[in-house]
Amino acid sequence: MIVGQYQTAEKQTITAENISSHGKTKLKLLSFKPAHYTRQLSFNERAFLTGAELSPPLANQIVCEGTGRLDYAHWLEAVATASEANPGSRLILKGILGTCRWVDSGSTPPVTEVIGSRWDGYCSEHAPFLESPLNPKVGPTCEVLLIPGDTPRVVFRTMHAAMDGRGTLTWVEDVFRALRGERCIGSSSRLTDTDLARSIQKNFRKPYPTEHIPPTGKADMKESGFVWRRVSVNARPHHLLAQTAILAAQEAWRHSDGIVRFGIPVDMRPRKRGLASTANLTFAIYIEIKKDSTPEQIADDIKLQIEQKREGMLSKGDDLIRHVPLWLMKKTGAKIIHDRHKNGIYSISGFISNFGRMDLSAYQAAGFTTTGIFAIPPANEYAPFFLVLMGHEDTVELILTLPRKLATNDRLDSVMDHIVKNIK
Repeated sequence: MIVGQYQTAEKQTITAENISSHGKTKLKLLSFKPAHYTRQLSFNERAFLTGAELSPPLANQIVCEGTGRLDYAHWLEAVATASEANPGSRLILKGILGTCRWVDSGSTPPVTEVIGSRWDGYCSEHAPFLESPLNPKVGPTCEVLLIPGDTPRVVFRTMHAAMDGRGTLTWVEDVFRALRGERCIGSSSRLTDTDLARSIQKNFRKPYPTEHIPPTGKADMKESGFVWRRVSVNARPHHLLAQTAILAAQEAWRHSDGIVRFGIPVDMRPRKRGLASTANLTFAIYIEIKKDSTPEQIADDIKLQIEQKREGMLSKGDDLIRHVPLWLMKKTGAKIIHDRHKNGIYSISGFISNFGRMDLSAYQAAGFTTTGIFAIPPANEYAPFFLVLMGHEDTVELILTLPRKLATNDRLDSVMDHIVKNIK
């Protein structure tokens, strides 16, 4: 059953050779009934908006690859159904400064077919469609790309200011339910990350000094943009996140001595029973890696911090960011980023996000069978390193994104090779 009414649009395609118009591709969909879903823009989401200006597209990108066919009409219908059930996928930004709110536009996220792609799914090369920015003011803030070929792929792209990774998966899983003709679970919570954090943790966090070295050494200031690489490992490693943190730290110390600390994103949804939301409800805990750290020690530290609900610790004054003009945040952020790249010292060594092991049965329908799933890190220049871990069956996917400034001279490959070869 289709929830809401829409008009099936003429099939939309882009080609690998004609990407420039992709950001302007729109589907001619009828508006839904006047939407009522809205939520306040949090300070964290405002920071993500700034990040998207400084380091576009700052998007979550979940990729399902597999076998079978991609029926455009079925996907278009399923995305409309799932998006009606999850209005957080149809948001646009309204208001100014502290009055800013996300509002349901009622417009279904675009579904676009990419024809003639040479992208192999293992690196950023030949994938300019993954660099297209999403627009918070007029939309869309979410979209779906269908990429037919010998290995068909579906890419779900969501603006990080509107959703986090788990929120994206909430929407994605409902799209597959709709494809199978099942009822969507849906989400309509208006809870913000700040609200949820304050409900579980009253203590404040003292920000760390800007004192951390990255796993790659200093920046090549002539470069710009980002590059990423994916490696699939046939293994079920123990303490995978802790191992990768230690191995990445070893790469950092190969370049220079210094403090290595990684942010570990933690989904706060389990803190509130029955919470279903596509919003940004993830904050981080932080782990320092010492030269004598063991995977067991790091894993114990992570466990203890989660038991203490430390992901909910805000810094004093965080909420004031909601009232700072974006142009000023962008100007200030650009100077901070330039200085950190120039000096080689950062507020954090990077982020490592572990999605855990995914059940592939949730991502098959309508003649398409997912055999692999991975997430491309929503990198920004503020963090010099972003590694995502995602497993399925007996495979672990490792996807690392770096600013090009930090990836020259084969440094991205060096870091990834060291991690992959030494995981036990």
